[in-house]
Amino acid sequence: MSEIRMRGVYKQFGKERIIENVNLDIEDGEFVVFVGPSGCGKSTLLRLVAGLEDITKGDLHIGGKRVNNLPPPERGVAMVFQSYALYPHMTVYENMAFGLRLAKTDTQTIDERVRKAGDILQLDQLLTRLPKELSGGQRQRVAIGRAIVREPGVFLFDEPLSNLDAALRVQTRIEIAKLHSDLGASMIYVTHDQVEAMTLANKIVLLNAGEAVIKDGSVAQVGSPLELYHQPCNKFVAGFIGSPKMNFIDGELVSSDGSKSTIKLPDGSQVEASVDASAAQPGMKVTLGIRPEHFDQQGASSTAKGKVAYAEHLGEASLFYLELAGSNELLTLRKEGDVLANRGDMIEISIPRDYCHLFNDSDRAFPRTVTYEQEMLTTV
Repeated sequence: MSEIRMRGVYKQFGKERIIENVNLDIEDGEFVVFVGPSGCGKSTLLRLVAGLEDITKGDLHIGGKRVNNLPPPERGVAMVFQSYALYPHMTVYENMAFGLRLAKTDTQTIDERVRKAGDILQLDQLLTRLPKELSGGQRQRVAIGRAIVREPGVFLFDEPLSNLDAALRVQTRIEIAKLHSDLGASMIYVTHDQVEAMTLANKIVLLNAGEAVIKDGSVAQVGSPLELYHQPCNKFVAGFIGSPKMNFIDGELVSSDGSKSTIKLPDGSQVEASVDASAAQPGMKVTLGIRPEHFDQQGASSTAKGKVAYAEHLGEASLFYLELAGSNELLTLRKEGDVLANRGDMIEISIPRDYCHLFNDSDRAFPRTVTYEQEMLTTV
């Protein structure tokens, strides 16, 4: 069993606290992604698991065993770095076998593991090649193969796709997902790319940055990709997950009956949201959130008009950036790719109550009264 438990984990460099009070459970066989903005500490947290950094305070357990003081080779983990770090004078076979030879593994076991890894990663025809004779994607697979042959309980990936071009990133992402399915091992994957996080993870760990680390701890929210997308716990999570990011409109709470709330927008119009804000007082300053792709869904509670400030036609979709009366920020509207509009055109948008989010003056989300499972059903 390779479950991971973190309890009250801190990491401090000098006087600067990078990781603050992390309490996290990673179950055996899960694919967990650490994601967040630059400088949030996601790679540092991964290095704490690997044993490449010492924990300042707290406890780390792997497979039920406290490993704070264990060196990396004794933790049952294998790490794939952003850099391939292949030995240029060694063949693919030799690169994958090198760590096992250092561990004095017998020759037959080395050969069996290397050839098995080569077959899993479709490198079996490339075992005699040197790294310079491989593409970027093939080199990354060799680096992954070097981890596989160790047969670890936990795989650690530190932004492994960042050196690849867009097409190879997609292809290798699919290969890593298939690898997890085939091996069934626990995997922790670090990325700043939320698309990688959303497509790979069983569980996402979104990390805070800046002052929020000290105030609220390093972990902003933990959950499945769809939980973070549909039920963000605060404005930071709502704005980070989703592309283009969620729209935020300043408003004022008019009323709430526990099942829905009414919000007054800057232009004086009112919007209903399927949100329970009954704990707040009418007149409180709030922020209404709605994703660009969720305008014009069924169940609209109101409509508004925005003037097109800029348009992006991407083929499969069109993005319109709208000026809304009384608001200082542009709204982003996502429509089908064959919808056209020019700068200065007026576009009417509908705001469906079941897709709205609401945040208080401390940026905490009020509970939505429509679950994301229900939302998905209404979309279908």
